[in-house]
Amino acid sequence: MKVMGFFGKGGTGKTTLTALILRELTRRGQGEVLVADADPNECLACLLGAEDTPSIADMLDRYKKQREQSPELTGLEVFQRLFEALLMEGEQNGYDMLIMGRGEGEGCYCAINDLLQAVFRSIIDGDTYEYLLMDCEAGVEHIARKTSGRINNAIIVTDASKVSLDTLKRIQDVAREVKADIENYYVVANRTSPEMLDKIKEAAESLGFKYLGAIPQDEYFAEVAYEGKTVFDLPDDSPAVLAVKKMVDELLED
Repeated sequence: MKVMGFFGKGGTGKTTLTALILRELTRRGQGEVLVADADPNECLACLLGAEDTPSIADMLDRYKKQREQSPELTGLEVFQRLFEALLMEGEQNGYDMLIMGRGEGEGCYCAINDLLQAVFRSIIDGDTYEYLLMDCEAGVEHIARKTSGRINNAIIVTDASKVSLDTLKRIQDVAREVKADIENYYVVANRTSPEMLDKIKEAAESLGFKYLGAIPQDEYFAEVAYEGKTVFDLPDDSPAVLAVKKMVDELLED
């Protein structure tokens, strides 16, 4: 199974890219796809039209109740039953979805992160899915906590700002510090003028990252943002869709 993690500074468009790559993979029909919204802001489901998907945070509530009601079962047995149910409830048209959900109390995600790690381990060790796409929290937190586990392709979305470009190096540094298992690094430019693309490409290549290209301005996204449509409603000649097709070609060839 190929695991793709999407990273970047907040507001650069990593969730948009996750949704567009999911759209392309499902269109190609090259195997089962699981997409995980591991960002507590939960924006991905809206872009996909999957807002009613239950979250891992919901699963925590069920887990606590099941442990009380079935003391004869181990925690792992309870988790496995609930996880299977969660995947069934997350079935969409052409893909399955998992949502991280809210934190516990005052912003604590410890138990949710533990469940995420268990989820990813069981998925990666299994043969149900060909692809796992993870829309990760902004910054480097998921790598620092090793929530993301093994990643074949780390795809970092950036604009041309210094803060965003500095994030490329921080992600690489933190991944090395925690000995994260990341095979390949890719960079995608977004919300950037054509004149600044060379700057982003140079920054990526200076770190040994592969530059995949840029997401162009796309008037069709106004319909997604303001008319309640999804990325699956975008026409095949949408500039963003065409650009992402080329990116997926490269990702699948590597």
